[in-house]
Amino acid sequence: MKFGIFTKKYWVPCIVLIWALFQMGFTNYSDLNPWKLGGYGMYSDYHPDSHFVWFQIDGNKISARKTKLFDTNAAFKKLVLKCRTYPSNDNLQKLHGYFKHTSKEPFKVEVWRLNFTSDSLKLNQILVNSYEE
Repeated sequence: MKFGIFTKKYWVPCIVLIWALFQMGFTNYSDLNPWKLGGYGMYSDYHPDSHFVWFQIDGNKISARKTKLFDTNAAFKKLVLKCRTYPSNDNLQKLHGYFKHTSKEPFKVEVWRLNFTSDSLKLNQILVNSYEE
């Protein structure tokens, strides 16, 4: 009889605790955004389709999606998509370090986003973040 009272009283907190442990595991060991699975941050998330990763080598800009590595190397593609989703200094540094092995010249990694101003009806680009050694 006492066991039944315990389960009725604490079943919701136990489920919430188990859910939190699963979410912490998913965010630490996979590419899941910490705000997902609960719906708490569905409107505060970056939209990767609006960010673009570019490599600037000797004044020339090359889109990361246009490189041969993007289509042939899954690890490189994953790093590019991470930079598009969350263009932090750490993510750009990881992508720079990975691409450094294929480029013999110094280069810069940049993340740009499109910006539309409704007053002037102009579409321009805004630099979100960049990394260079």
